[in-house]
Amino acid sequence: MGIHRNVAVPMSDGIVLRADIHYPTVPETGAPAAGPFPVLLSVTPYGKLAPPPAAQIGGGPAPHLIRRGYIEVMVDVRGTGASGGSFEMFGADQTRDGVELVTWASTLPNANGRVGMFGISYLAINQLFTASAVGPDSPLKAIFPVMAANDFYRDAATMGGVSHLRTVRAYGSVYRLLNVLNPTLEFFTPGGHPRPRAGGFAAVRQRGKDQRGYFEPLVDEARTGGDAAFDGPFWDTMRPDLILPDIAANNVAVLLTGGWHDAFQRGAPLNYAALQNACTGRPVTAPMQPGQPLSDRIRLMMGPWYHVSDYDGLNIVDLQLRWFDYWLKDDAAAAMSGAPFTFTAIGGRRWYHTREYPIPEATPAKLYLAHAGRLSADAPAEQTLVALPYRSRGPMSGRSLEQWSLGLNSFVTSSAGGRTRHDQDNRRVQRGALTYTSERFDSPTLIAGPITLSIQATADTTETLWVAHLDDVAPEGVNRPLTMGALLGSHRQLDPDRTWYLPDGTVLRPHHISTRAAVRPVVPGEPTRYDIEIFPTAALIAPGHRLRLTVTTYDFPHLVPNEPACRALAGGLYQVHQGGATPSCLLLPLADPDRLD
Repeated sequence: MGIHRNVAVPMSDGIVLRADIHYPTVPETGAPAAGPFPVLLSVTPYGKLAPPPAAQIGGGPAPHLIRRGYIEVMVDVRGTGASGGSFEMFGADQTRDGVELVTWASTLPNANGRVGMFGISYLAINQLFTASAVGPDSPLKAIFPVMAANDFYRDAATMGGVSHLRTVRAYGSVYRLLNVLNPTLEFFTPGGHPRPRAGGFAAVRQRGKDQRGYFEPLVDEARTGGDAAFDGPFWDTMRPDLILPDIAANNVAVLLTGGWHDAFQRGAPLNYAALQNACTGRPVTAPMQPGQPLSDRIRLMMGPWYHVSDYDGLNIVDLQLRWFDYWLKDDAAAAMSGAPFTFTAIGGRRWYHTREYPIPEATPAKLYLAHAGRLSADAPAEQTLVALPYRSRGPMSGRSLEQWSLGLNSFVTSSAGGRTRHDQDNRRVQRGALTYTSERFDSPTLIAGPITLSIQATADTTETLWVAHLDDVAPEGVNRPLTMGALLGSHRQLDPDRTWYLPDGTVLRPHHISTRAAVRPVVPGEPTRYDIEIFPTAALIAPGHRLRLTVTTYDFPHLVPNEPACRALAGGLYQVHQGGATPSCLLLPLADPDRLD
């Protein structure tokens, strides 16, 4: 393959973006191959020359695809790398850039006029925004978003209204570092030796200051309880869920890939459901219905993976090749058949295939929080109370640490032939917490889909904080973490148009209204219901194993309530209802693994 580095691509507003163009060559001569070829486009904010493991997020080049007849174009997002302009997270300018880049890429020498997009994380979200804006007759025919958000506010910036401040701050720091390192390597002399970016190292330092000027005010505003602490117009620019109907209308084929341990584990299945609904005229915020018509343009693959992953040895590039061969080369042999939602579960190696989300083969089952730390299939007739004092910090959850550091430690360790252990046992977070344990399962059971914990409680403060961990307990006592969720009590109001309900009114998947106007204090001493969204998962529970729910008030050091919430939380004592007329319960989607294809 050959490369043209830092090709100037003028945008309609005068800003010049910079692209690396990789193209197939004749092995014997090094000359460009005959073509014409489809173009694969990715737009990255991490720098086209990001060093490993950042390159795992940044993307390309992908020699496996290029050598099989694809031109690959990788572009620095405006305000990053070697591209001009000012940076912001997504927004109208970047969406317009994506549309113009698609048109430009389709007319490159030796291009066949068809374009695909691929990439992970920011690059994946960028694909969704671009695909929504290209129009129905665009050269963009197919995308392959890996680990993409559905709603950045609820997927990553907060959990149930509780800020991931340290995560956002760390992301901003890494981002600034990459935008200082990469511009120094972006301009190459003909001999291949690096030289500084135009404007010298002063311009490089200024780029780092620009990034700090974007992220630090955002973090400070969220920390002090400003507008960034609540859902609203700022976060709307980072919500693909608002534009998914436009992707369906534009007839862009989408193969989504997500992970049950990913930072966006909540978002991937919601994107799938919304896109399938949009293709068939159903409301995009509704759950899919069993047996509804499906589009062959929308597929989802999920596995027990972190944001940065080796996918358990799955060669994802081969899957990309097959997807793009079908949609960009009309290769009928590359068509994908069978149910469009494919996943593997935590604790198993088998691939499952289903059609809808939520998964129709998984029946929602209630397990009630009962006296003496039991998860009971029947609600106790007599009500008991158990006290939970508010604590702002405590033992660290290994899974949370790995999830919100994007799985980089696991990726590096597994790449070296090792295995991480800190995220394999969650018993440390149970100190000072409430724990509830089920009976042993007598047959293999699959948990698959959305999970809700409905807690009935009173508090003596005007704010509460609930954190729930769900673990698989082995006979020897090891607690393997599966998933978790959290809710700041003042954000408890449900959006009836986006919350999913069972026919009897039970909340299947809560969606809270987290705007400043909707947030309301907890009334001390008043019995209050909190529907906590535990992020969806798929986990295979072996015979003899049990489930354990841990309820606490912190996820240290990741969840950091804003300063007004911290003051309201201090010294709080909660009384959790067990049984009686207002029982607390866990709603789990349970399936016989053999019922799924």
